[in-house]
Amino acid sequence: MTFPQFFRLVRPRTLTAAFSPVVLGAAYAYASHTPAHPIAVCLAYTLMVLACVISAQMAANMWNEYFDFKSGLDLNQAIGNSGSIVREGIAPSQIKRLAVSFTIFPLCLGLFLSALVTWWFIPAGILCILVSLLYSGGPKPLSRTPFGEVASGLAMGFAIVMITAFVWTDALTWDLLIPAVPSTILIGTIMMTNNLRDFSNDKVHGRRTLVICIGKSAGIQLLAILFAFCNAWLVGFAFAGLISWWSLAAVVYTVPAMRAVRILDRYADAINMDAAMKFSAMGTTVYHILFAAGLLIGR
Repeated sequence: MTFPQFFRLVRPRTLTAAFSPVVLGAAYAYASHTPAHPIAVCLAYTLMVLACVISAQMAANMWNEYFDFKSGLDLNQAIGNSGSIVREGIAPSQIKRLAVSFTIFPLCLGLFLSALVTWWFIPAGILCILVSLLYSGGPKPLSRTPFGEVASGLAMGFAIVMITAFVWTDALTWDLLIPAVPSTILIGTIMMTNNLRDFSNDKVHGRRTLVICIGKSAGIQLLAILFAFCNAWLVGFAFAGLISWWSLAAVVYTVPAMRAVRILDRYADAINMDAAMKFSAMGTTVYHILFAAGLLIGR
C-alpha cells in the first residue's frame, strides 16, 4: 500500500471530527476552570488524548471500509468510501490487519493515560471503541439504523470533550455541557450529511438510517435546525455570562454549514453531494476552533 492509498483510506476529512472536540474541551477547561495540574502536564495529557482519538477515528474508517466491502454496500458507490478495496484492489485482509493495529494503539495509550489520570478512562474508552466497532460491524451495524448519528455524536463529541476537560480539571461538572452539547450535535450532523449524500445507495441496500426513516426533505430540514440550534446555544450562554462574547465568532460556521444544506436541497449528483460533505465537515471544524479561540481570548 502506497502512502497516497493509505491517506485516502483514513479519510482525512473525517479526522476533523476527532481533533476538534479535543481542542474545544481543553480550551473550555482552561478558560473556565482552575487547572488541576501544571499547564505543561495538562497539555501533555491533552496530546495523549488527541493521539488516542485520531488513531481510533482512523481505525473506525478502516473498519467501515472493510465491513462496507463485506456487505457489498460500496460495490457501486463512487463516493462515500476511500475505494481502497473496490477501486484500488487492496486486499481486504490487509485493511483488516491495519484496522486491528490502529485499534490496539489507542487501547494501549489509553491504559497509560488511565494510570496517570484516572482508571475511569478505561470503561469510557472501551465504550467509545465499542461504539466505533458496532458503527460499521456486527450483525446490525449502527450506521444502518436511525441511531448512527446519536452514537457517533456521543462517542466522538460528548465523550471526547468530557475526557479532555477532565485531564485539566480532575472533575466532571455540569457546565461542561456548554461545549459538549453542540460538539455532540455537530459530529452527528457530519454523519447525517454523509447519510443524506448516500441516501439512494443506502436505501437500495436496505439501510434504515435516520434520514431514510424520516425522508430526505425532512432530513435536510432537521440538519438546518440543528445548525441553527448550535448558534442559539452559543448566544444563550453568552447572554447568561457563562462564556465569553468572543466565542460568538463561532457563528461564522453558519456559512459553510448552510452551504451544505443548500447543496443537499438543490442537487443530487455525486460531485455536489461530496461537496456538501466537505462543507459540513468544514463548518464543524470552524465552530469548534472559533469557539475555543473565543474562550481563550475571553480568559
